[in-house]
Parts: sequence; structure tokens; C-alpha cells
Amino acid sequence: MKATFQIPDALYRELKAETAREGLTMREVTIGLFEQWLRQKKQAPPVAPTVDWLNFPAPLAHLVAEDITEYSTGDMRKSITKNWDEQA
Repeated sequence: MKATFQIPDALYRELKAETAREGLTMREVTIGLFEQWLRQKKQAPPVAPTVDWLNFPAPLAHLVAEDITEYSTGDMRKSITKNWDEQA
């Protein structure tokens, strides 16, 4: 299959010079890079981000009133709802 790519002129000139020094064609280098990328994608297991749950910031903590002393679900919900409306 034939494909056309647009790349910056400076990058093309640098690639063309380097492939000429190595005795390769742009086609050979391009195919090699695509194959290498696909191999890496197949080999690398998906990495789940590490989360420090002990120090994870509560996403709505900034909406809880500073003077709140009762941490029941109902009181927290009221405080968040009140402050949510004020920030809108």
C-alpha cells in the first residue's frame, strides 16, 4: 500500500541525510519504525496509574465549609450543595 505523509522540511532533510549516510532508504527506515512501534505496543502490558489513596484529595473538599464540625453524610451534602450554588 502506498501512503503519503507530510513532515516538516527540516526533519525530512535530516532524515534523508542520515539514511543516505547509513545506506538505507526512507522507505526502509519508515517501515522499520512502524514495525518497532507495533512490537512495543504488543509487548508492553498496560500500566495502570499508581494512586496514593491515603493522600488522595477529595474532589469536593473545597466546597465543604471550614466551620463544619459534624461529618455526617447529610451535613456534608448540605454544605457541599450550599457552596456549589455560591460558586456557580
